Amino acid sequence: MEIVGKLLANRYEIIEKIGEGGMAYVYKARCRLLNRYVAVKILKEEYSKDETFVRRFRAEAQSAASLTHANIVSVYDVGTENDINYIVMELLENKTLKDYIEEHGALSSDLTLKIAAQIASALETAHRAHIIHRDIKPHNIILNKNLVAKVTDFGIAKITNTTSATITSFGATMGSVHYFSPEHAKGGYTDEKSDIYSLGVVMYEMATGKLPFDGETPVSVALKHIQEEPLAPSIVNPSVSPALNQIILKAMKKSTTERYQNATELLTDISIALSKPNGMIVKNTSSVEAGATQVIPTISPDMYTSNDNAIPNIRTRKTSTSSGSRSSYARDMKYSQENLNKDDIEDSEFKKKNKKKNLIIVGILVAILIIVCTFFGIKMVNKMNKDKEANREVEIPNVVGKSFDEIVKEYKEKGIEVLQDNEEYDEKQEAGHIISQRPEAGTVTKDKKIYVVVSKGTKLVEVSDVTNKDFKVAKYELEDTKGFKVERVDVVNEKIAAGIVISQEYKNEMRPAGSTIKLNVSVGDGKKSVIMPSVLGATEAEAKKSLEDRKLTVSVKTGEDKSKANGVVIAQSYPENQELKEGDLVEITINKLLKTKTIILKMSDLLGGKQEKDAKVRVEASVDGGPTNNVFNEQTIPVTQSTISFDINGYNNAKITIYVDGSAVSTRTENFN
Repeated sequence: MEIVGKLLANRYEIIEKIGEGGMAYVYKARCRLLNRYVAVKILKEEYSKDETFVRRFRAEAQSAASLTHANIVSVYDVGTENDINYIVMELLENKTLKDYIEEHGALSSDLTLKIAAQIASALETAHRAHIIHRDIKPHNIILNKNLVAKVTDFGIAKITNTTSATITSFGATMGSVHYFSPEHAKGGYTDEKSDIYSLGVVMYEMATGKLPFDGETPVSVALKHIQEEPLAPSIVNPSVSPALNQIILKAMKKSTTERYQNATELLTDISIALSKPNGMIVKNTSSVEAGATQVIPTISPDMYTSNDNAIPNIRTRKTSTSSGSRSSYARDMKYSQENLNKDDIEDSEFKKKNKKKNLIIVGILVAILIIVCTFFGIKMVNKMNKDKEANREVEIPNVVGKSFDEIVKEYKEKGIEVLQDNEEYDEKQEAGHIISQRPEAGTVTKDKKIYVVVSKGTKLVEVSDVTNKDFKVAKYELEDTKGFKVERVDVVNEKIAAGIVISQEYKNEMRPAGSTIKLNVSVGDGKKSVIMPSVLGATEAEAKKSLEDRKLTVSVKTGEDKSKANGVVIAQSYPENQELKEGDLVEITINKLLKTKTIILKMSDLLGGKQEKDAKVRVEASVDGGPTNNVFNEQTIPVTQSTISFDINGYNNAKITIYVDGSAVSTRTENFN
């Protein structure tokens, strides 16, 4: 169907085709009502009779139209006419991020992060509205000459708070497989984290100029998303900053639990990465965390040592008898008696030594017992005192604004522990002083601990030079990436286009984070746009009021059109719907039709009685305040002629003067009505 030249909804004049997607064509058109150029997306004819595609096409309009964001393409209108389904949206420069990457190759880490921040900010707004894009890719990101990114094509977006069927087959899955999340490739459930994975792939392509996964068929590419880990961007392109490398790899984690959980988390890391490109943005968890199951070695017997006391060796004696001589017997008996006595003495001494040793051991044991009892007694008393002290309620003091080091020392002596809970920048409290506390002052509690946030002082951030940039870009750079507040001051400047920053209060210097930066922004010549109305057919008074109410300057001239009523506007210097500026001069033409009046003069009236001889008569007239001209040239009127008649043409009135024989005899005003 040829549509160029057609007029949709009696309003959108189709000028030319500027693009084509899987489901629709995109045309440049002019809105006659507002006299501006727009983009009109029209569903392809082969899909117009398929209710599924029509429903998806309308869903895109509903999804995008509900979103208002600087980095999302605005949708103005949607409709159907003669089986033509169309969406009217903001007309952008026709250069996609894909085009830009193909022209420039791998982008710098800084530029990659700045463009990614704009896309993530758009996704943050969409996700808050429960809208999942599901087709984030460079082809759907439009860049203008200032590299402001706009997300478009919500054609397969999913509303997360409505019931949505899941498409599980590769052939039926909508979107671009090179940018699929693993769960999308499987045909599983997709949510905000799926968009974040796709954005991670886009960042990978921006940073390296290459796709993380490629293959001969869509299925092979999808399987790689599911099964394979991407090669680190810094390996493909060594100039990729460590911070950007970490962000991309985290965004592309296979498991959704290991990815960024929302766009806000991603934006936070991007902001840090812009200021600390070599920093560790993504923290790795410890391999062994508290409470985690651990393997401990088996305790073997040789890990113990024995300390057995030596047992004294008790001697044994053996007595033997033999037959023999008495002397031998007596000698043997004597010897035996001596040995027996000697053994008895030795046994007695041994027993004494043993008894002494036992007494010493008992004494040592008693001493140890006393020491142990004393130790545990003291410990028990101390524990009782501590329990008593622990159960004593105290009123928490106010420590906000005081020096942390001094407060720790002061309240330690009072039995109250002051612990640093966090450390933050704060412009009100100087470094080392307390910003806030918990519990609050005046709280009565048994827990004698105060957790405080300590000030790191005022955070100083360098103010970027944003002069000559579009205000939206400058505002994003200063507010979203630097943390400043931007105050816009509109300045009339005929030489600089509207919306461009002319100058700024501070630049290339360190200022406290959160402080206000004034930007002087051009509003062009300062005149507001005015749409020219139609005043044709209106009276002069009505036309002037309508135009002057719009702060236009009015100039009036007259013309004649016998087909129009007298006194109405028959022409205007600008057509209806022409865009003008306040103060512009508009000329209107008022219809004035000439009228003819026949003047009859009685000679007797002119001569003051009876005409006795021939008289010469001439008449002059000033019509509608114009110059005086002869309207009846001097003629000799015979005595027998009683009247003179002639015609005068004009709009309102004529002042006539009658001369008889060279002398003025009468002056009067004649009205044309």
